Amino acid sequence: MHNAQIKFGRTLAAVVVGLLCCAPVLLAQAPAPSGAATASGVPDLSGNWLMGPGLVLKASGSPGTPSADVPMTTWGSEKLKAARPPFGPKETFDQNDPTQKYCDPPGLTRLYQYPWQLAVVQTPTNVYILFEYLHVWRLVTMNHEHPKDPDTTWLGDSVGHYQGDTLVVDTIGFNDKSWLDNYGHPHSDAMHTVERFHRVSHEVLQLDLTVEDPKAYTKPLTATKTFKLSSYPMGETMCSLSETEAFQKNVMDRTLPAPPKK
Repeated sequence: MHNAQIKFGRTLAAVVVGLLCCAPVLLAQAPAPSGAATASGVPDLSGNWLMGPGLVLKASGSPGTPSADVPMTTWGSEKLKAARPPFGPKETFDQNDPTQKYCDPPGLTRLYQYPWQLAVVQTPTNVYILFEYLHVWRLVTMNHEHPKDPDTTWLGDSVGHYQGDTLVVDTIGFNDKSWLDNYGHPHSDAMHTVERFHRVSHEVLQLDLTVEDPKAYTKPLTATKTFKLSSYPMGETMCSLSETEAFQKNVMDRTLPAPPKK
């Protein structure tokens, strides 16, 4: 009996020691809470995030209005009529999509419609948003003002600040060469976007987006999108103009009907 008690005591001690030794590992593997902060005290939004398909733009204050029915100005309507997208209700092989046909960078809001990943990298002075699709990356300068007369660019001039547990990104200075979505909705160089990134849980990042463009739309547009934390590394998804032209020639052009004879 005495020997059995000694063996039991040794076994119990070994279990306790083992648990104590493993505790740091178990704690390190535990998911961070949704309100986790970085060492500098700002909300931790870092990681690879799977975007998934779709980003539905709607008129502000109209929950049921889909992208197809956003309120447009005459300028915006004419631009949309001229668009020949390869996706959506107006899809055609005879397309003039600036990204699909010419490898131009997608517009800011359109970048969120591709079902690939993005990564958020935070530093004290800048936040970098890296997109797997086309390897596009954005620079968000923290706690700065926009330049008074910014040069127009594909992705505009982005400045950011933290508001509680949310990263707020304000962007102006866009050119008008890209589309808002895969369906050909245009934007002008007057576009102004505000993005609010909030980590609602360890696994989920939420984006609330507002688009103001009085030259193209009679009301602000809004959208909400969630991203799921990913354990996969980013891959290479480059746009090759030579491959695009070969696909156009060998597949799409052969499918198009011949023009009518005069």
